[in-house]
Amino acid sequence: MGNGLYTSLVVFFLTLVVFDSHAFRPSGQIADMYVMGTIMFTCIIWAVNCQITLTMSHFTWIQHVLVWGSIAMWYVFITIYGAMPLDISGNVYQQFVEILAPATIYWTTTMLATVLCVGPYFIHTAIQRALNPLDHHIIQEIKYYRKDVEDQSMWHRERSKARTKTKIGFSARVEAKMRLLKTRIHKKHSGNTFPSPASLKS
Repeated sequence: MGNGLYTSLVVFFLTLVVFDSHAFRPSGQIADMYVMGTIMFTCIIWAVNCQITLTMSHFTWIQHVLVWGSIAMWYVFITIYGAMPLDISGNVYQQFVEILAPATIYWTTTMLATVLCVGPYFIHTAIQRALNPLDHHIIQEIKYYRKDVEDQSMWHRERSKARTKTKIGFSARVEAKMRLLKTRIHKKHSGNTFPSPASLKS
């Protein structure tokens, strides 16, 4: 929550300070409400996606497509939306192509906001990794620094921890369903028991 609040405050106030009440284009144009909104949203998309990359332990092509693709899709969206007729696009008609994209300060503000938003999170992650690493941090070091060759005891310790049973995951859910099914079958059979003929004679 603190990280989200910090990110929102940085994006909001940085954009206001940079673009408020002075021209940001050579023609003397100042930023109106729609330009400010687009700039803020661009900063948010960059900051959030870069923070997502810091939380990932392993990158595959799917992560790359989703993270960088979502950033690219934002620019595609504002370009297409701004190219629509005036009755649809309204005050954002050709906003990105003609107003924001040529302005150097737009790209500079986006980069500065991203660095300021991601910086504290990056520092926190680096300190945690150095002083109190999580299991996946240790496994990454084993993999990338070849510590399985240098430090055999650490490798055996992490391998044994990885084999311990947990109460989460697909296998745990399957086992829970199997236990529930066995309990129901047992109750059904125990409820359908009839007295034996020998007990009736006595």
